[in-house]
Amino acid sequence: MELAQLEAFLQVAHHRSFSRAAEALFLTQPSVTARIQSLEREIGERLFERTGRSVTLTDAGHAFLPHARRALTAVQEGTDAIEAVRHGDVGNVRIGASSSIATYVLPGILKKFREQRPRIHINLQADTSEDVIEGLLAGDMHIAITRLTQHPEIESVHLYNDDLTLVVPPEHPFAARGRVTVAEAGREPFLFFERSSSYHSLIYSMFLRVGVVPESAMELDSMETTKHMVEAGLGIAILPVISVERELASGTLRRVEIRDMEQPARREVGVHVLRDRLFAPPVRDFLNLLAGEFGIAHTFAAVRTPPDAGRTGNERS
Repeated sequence: MELAQLEAFLQVAHHRSFSRAAEALFLTQPSVTARIQSLEREIGERLFERTGRSVTLTDAGHAFLPHARRALTAVQEGTDAIEAVRHGDVGNVRIGASSSIATYVLPGILKKFREQRPRIHINLQADTSEDVIEGLLAGDMHIAITRLTQHPEIESVHLYNDDLTLVVPPEHPFAARGRVTVAEAGREPFLFFERSSSYHSLIYSMFLRVGVVPESAMELDSMETTKHMVEAGLGIAILPVISVERELASGTLRRVEIRDMEQPARREVGVHVLRDRLFAPPVRDFLNLLAGEFGIAHTFAAVRTPPDAGRTGNERS
């Protein structure tokens, strides 16, 4: 069954005339007649009674009419939906991000994106950097935002430096001093992230580079949990600055400088996409928003959008 047959059927049913249906469809009357006859053969029932100049629906025609209308409406709605996706009005963006980025960086950015594109559906998956990159390579997400990585199939752009800081409870002796050595910090009960986390290896190696083996009191898989443990006096921790801004402002945690680190305590964060992929408008728009938020001149999607993106039906050949 073809759409052209359904269109002819609905026009004849509406006008009660093959000639007026032909005019409405900009076709010849024989063409409309041929479409109706083909539809009737396919259905196995006559749809119209033809008596002289009079054309009326048969019982089968009456039964078929509402279904034909719904079918054409569904096709039109589908076409409209494709146009909306093409222009970036609807669609989805699948984002993978490491847990700290998803929790402390993306909420404000996603709020702005939702204000710009309220009908775009966001799917955000928070996981370890390794799992997020695996998901990107598997095609499970459009965009990954994690620590910078190198992979032949991935194009990456630096977003910002994820600075880390030592935090202690207000009553801890370090809080009053404000600055300590690596060795002094390493002798305190230390709260680490679980060993699969990139933060664990980064922080542990910071100590090992200066010959200090820190006392690991606990391994945790959540920054929020770690902060509460530090506040409770169960140990001290090195955490991303973005994750403790609220606690530092309220005074429930204190920031302490480690003065003899060989290099700054930080992790480079980037946005990653698969190389040589075309981006639908919603994905392109989110990447451009990210670029604007972090003052990046380079964007992935400026020249790699689907050929018909942003063009109307009248513009397509």
